[in-house]
Amino acid sequence: MSYKQNVEENLQHFAESIGLGELSLNEHDACGLCFDDTLIVNMEYLEEDEALVFVSSVKPMDAHDDSRLQLFEKLLSLNLQHHSMQGSFISLNHDKTEVLLIRSMLASSDYGNFESTLEKFVNTLEWIVSEVDNVDEDATPAASTSAPQPGSGGPGDMGMMV
Repeated sequence: MSYKQNVEENLQHFAESIGLGELSLNEHDACGLCFDDTLIVNMEYLEEDEALVFVSSVKPMDAHDDSRLQLFEKLLSLNLQHHSMQGSFISLNHDKTEVLLIRSMLASSDYGNFESTLEKFVNTLEWIVSEVDNVDEDATPAASTSAPQPGSGGPGDMGMMV
């Protein structure tokens, strides 16, 4: 079985487990899911890297806003919280208009690892979005010590909407 076929099988198994019916990569080897009506997780299979990459927007940015320093300080401090980030990292997109959360995994991973990685990514995304939303424009942000909590059950506990 190819790595892409493995990714497709994991996506389909996940879709069936949540009652979605079908979830597959499109012609660009990508697909997406929406969680809790607000969090969008895009997934892309990278053949050359033999990886599945999760990418989500955390916050849109004005590329010409000079007052972004406080937010960047907060984001960089969050990136240092390795355990809380659960393997994900924060980045800016190429035109510096969007803060992204990114995580990759081996395309050869079994379904259990796929589901666990997706759940950790969504939990981390929820945590990062709440931390960014809590940045007070007038105060220097302090690094938070509260980490995202793992789900108590299967994919149905992630509050997913597709």
